[in-house]
Amino acid sequence: MGKVVRLPQRSERYAAAKTGRSHNGWHPVDLSVNDLISMAGPEVRARVRQLIRDFPYFKRAHTVLSDYIVGEGIALQSRALGPDNKYSPAISKKIEEGFRRWADEADIAGRLHLNDIVRLAKDQDTECGEFIIIKTRSKRPGRYLPLALQMYEPDWLTSFGATRSGANRIEQGIEYDETTGEVIAHHYSDPKGYLKPQRIEAERIIHGFKTLRPGQLRGISDFVAGVLVTRDLQECMEGEVDGFKFASKWLAFIRQLNPGLSAANDDDTDEAGRRIQDLQNGIIEYLQPGEDVTLASNPRPTPQLTPFVRLILTMIAVATGVPYELLSGDYQGLSWAVVKVIRADFKFSLAPLQARHIRQCCTPIFHTFLDEAVLHGKLNLPGYWADPWRYRRAMWQPPVSDAADRLRDAKADIDEKNNLLRSPQEIAASRGRQYEDVLDEIVEAEKLAADRKLSPKETSTALANNPAAINKE
Repeated sequence: MGKVVRLPQRSERYAAAKTGRSHNGWHPVDLSVNDLISMAGPEVRARVRQLIRDFPYFKRAHTVLSDYIVGEGIALQSRALGPDNKYSPAISKKIEEGFRRWADEADIAGRLHLNDIVRLAKDQDTECGEFIIIKTRSKRPGRYLPLALQMYEPDWLTSFGATRSGANRIEQGIEYDETTGEVIAHHYSDPKGYLKPQRIEAERIIHGFKTLRPGQLRGISDFVAGVLVTRDLQECMEGEVDGFKFASKWLAFIRQLNPGLSAANDDDTDEAGRRIQDLQNGIIEYLQPGEDVTLASNPRPTPQLTPFVRLILTMIAVATGVPYELLSGDYQGLSWAVVKVIRADFKFSLAPLQARHIRQCCTPIFHTFLDEAVLHGKLNLPGYWADPWRYRRAMWQPPVSDAADRLRDAKADIDEKNNLLRSPQEIAASRGRQYEDVLDEIVEAEKLAADRKLSPKETSTALANNPAAINKE
């Protein structure tokens, strides 16, 4: 006889799939990722934008992410190989100088530096869930390269009126090969949506977004999980502020014990005919016979507001990926150790965001720059077209915040370097610098000091470790 296999009862399967009186109304929509984004994307974008414009905490989260991921710019550190297949400082310096020169003119409109474009791309990624950069050309005379970049709004992508090529499929303005998923082109309407969509080949497009599920064509903001709770907090705080404002206006109520008593000043009435009287500071006013005063008592804001706001801000911090302390600006009661842990956790969570932005934004721009610079004779890179990878090797340095305890961190760096656990290059990179630049600046500083017949004074380790010993020297 064959082995009898007992299937698990419904109650023995995943608890999350249980049904019952408390879960009867829970029937989540489970569509493809593209259908979900297509239906919800425009409304989510509009709501996130409105909250970033009008609500300080959402704007703060938006700004913090751009500050820590891009800051003033993500610096290129070329690691090009020479003919001997080893790192060539000379070739790398030549590439970096050309890239910096072109960065000043990268924007087709001539208003933005390349660093501004990279930051705007991150702003768009946070706000809309995606960013779009079009590679185009400028005919403006005197340029280093004709290559230029132009930012597009994700809202301009459209399928209405778009014409596909061959057997391709168009969805949310993206034309792609249905068998492979390869993107072939984008279709953009003009900003006002009046003209026929413009078809742009995929080779000219830099389109970045976070991929949540296979086959995804467009992105959605990471802030989506915090939209509703943020809106609830916004309405709660607005209501509390309005209640406080109204409560502060009503100081007292006059009760007439004799309803037949004529008013002393019938002109001080509101639209409903009720007497209203403004009081001035430091004035004692004698009441009319038969009148009694009850001072208004309006304890606003309510004592429960502060813990409630903290709870909601903690939820918003989780939804946006920004620590509560950075989101709220509340560092009360925190020690240096706690601050260091918060920073370390935040740095760890930012690493994949920085890496994705570098892969999707900085690297494609750099590769296109190298192609154009070699094509137009601005950079002489032998064998580039046969093996462009040897010249495309690069490191990108995101911004680095100052250490919470620089003295202890510096000592730890020195110990790790002396014990061969960390290289000077890695230490310099962790501080947002390139080691070659640090050494060049030291050599230059020593030369400047020697020219002025000066010598740097050495500070003893005893003084560094025990500042109180300064008075004993």
